[in-house]
Amino acid sequence: MASYAELKAQAEKLLQKAEALRSQEISETIASIKKAIAAYGLTAEDLGLSKKSGRKPAKASGRGTKATKKATKAKPGRPPGRPAQASKKSSKDGRSVVLPKYRNPASGQTWTGRGKKPKWLEAALANGKKISDFKI
Repeated sequence: MASYAELKAQAEKLLQKAEALRSQEISETIASIKKAIAAYGLTAEDLGLSKKSGRKPAKASGRGTKATKKATKAKPGRPPGRPAQASKKSSKDGRSVVLPKYRNPASGQTWTGRGKKPKWLEAALANGKKISDFKI
């Protein structure tokens, strides 16, 4: 039977091998991702990593990225680790109200981006405008 010291030494060797393998896999994954980004011409916004996208990057291994840490930075009046909720409000009866994402500059009409597109937006898109032109 192996002694405690021998088992501990084996465990440490395995941990070192696991960390080396992890580092190698991370390097290979990053290289693969960079290759795909270059091949498809992707941007940080396409991947949901920019402030304009409105989406938060996913946490992979429990360790947050700089963007995630910045978003969860404690502010006065808010418990630490809880990001601000800017996209929804609550109505008087407790249901959430979605803020508009698009605005018609001519009339001031808005659309949340949910449901059927309003006629003013469909008409503008038919005339060659882009939906991003109406983003608030």
